[in-house]
Amino acid sequence: MKRLKNITAALLILVMSLTFFAACNKGKNATMRDITATELVADMGIGWNLGNTLDSLPTETSWGNPKATNELIKAVKDAGFKTVRIPITWIDHTGDAPDYEIDKDWMDRVEEVVGYVLDNDMYAIINIHHDGGHGISGMWLTPTESDYEEGIARFTKIWEQISDRFKGYSDYLIFESMNEIHDNYRPPSQENNDVIAKFNQKFVDIVRSSGGNNAKRHLLVPGYNTNIEQTIAGFIMPNDEIADRIIVSVHFYDPWTFTAQGDNYTLEWGKSGQDVDSWGQEDWIDTIFGKLKDAYIDKGIPVIIGEYGAVVRAQEEHEKFRRYYMEYVTKAAYDKGIMMVYWDNGYNGTNGEAFGLFNRTTNEQLHSDIIKAMVRASSGEDYEIELP
Repeated sequence: MKRLKNITAALLILVMSLTFFAACNKGKNATMRDITATELVADMGIGWNLGNTLDSLPTETSWGNPKATNELIKAVKDAGFKTVRIPITWIDHTGDAPDYEIDKDWMDRVEEVVGYVLDNDMYAIINIHHDGGHGISGMWLTPTESDYEEGIARFTKIWEQISDRFKGYSDYLIFESMNEIHDNYRPPSQENNDVIAKFNQKFVDIVRSSGGNNAKRHLLVPGYNTNIEQTIAGFIMPNDEIADRIIVSVHFYDPWTFTAQGDNYTLEWGKSGQDVDSWGQEDWIDTIFGKLKDAYIDKGIPVIIGEYGAVVRAQEEHEKFRRYYMEYVTKAAYDKGIMMVYWDNGYNGTNGEAFGLFNRTTNEQLHSDIIKAMVRASSGEDYEIELP
């Protein structure tokens, strides 16, 4: 009897160990859960961007940030974030046509950083980022027919290589086709929307045909410039051979004069402010997020706002309004089922360019009140937000 008990106990430990391993193994040779994109997005919590790092040119540290570390990602997790978006620019890391072979060291580094995120039990999003950025030397990804033949050839080869490298990874890794693709910031034409649709459809087809876990991977696709209104008006949903695996990507920085411009612009925001913009206040947030809910979420299509935030200003009074803005926008989104990913460019200071929430050298929090407000707002808790 004692021997039987020992065998039973050993089997129980083995089963528990295998279950734990399966739950924790989100990297190579991992299993995929049978969940919809809506269920996945609901589990992603609040997110954080590793901005101006793997998307900087020509190297990871060229734009002033240190190399990403596992310790930084752990600090982000410990602060309450559950998802890390990893913007990646491929311009300086691919060979010539027709193969556009990705440099092995670069792909290895991308995989290493993805590993930091997954090993910390978080979701990771990877994409093609500044390859479509105006003003970026070597930019090749545009929503125009004149550039399409060359663009789609390069786009295809890059996503074939990414898909092949990561096809064994779990659904904690999400692919995002591209970033803020636009035609010199002009409003989109039908041509622009049609070309973006062709890129997104090609992206879905490449991933699905690459085998492994990519047959069921959840995919993130943007509309024109990831602008909410322009996406709702002109976005064309790609066809997919598997149902409920597509997520719509948009960004949000309204009103720009408060969120992203320097010290000479609007310092206050919201109904308790005295010097606020004529638009982009609480009623606008509620309206535009409501439109997203009507257009997509109510139809079973989840939405991720892959970038949002507000810069630090030199004026001390600005910070309390910044906290209120970040908390209000975050809560308004999560109340409507929209998942958010904060844009952190790693920059500190008060020069009107600093979105950094963490010191990337020490991994310490720079704005703990803002972080706590965002995490609280994403929790689903029903509460009144404190006014500045």
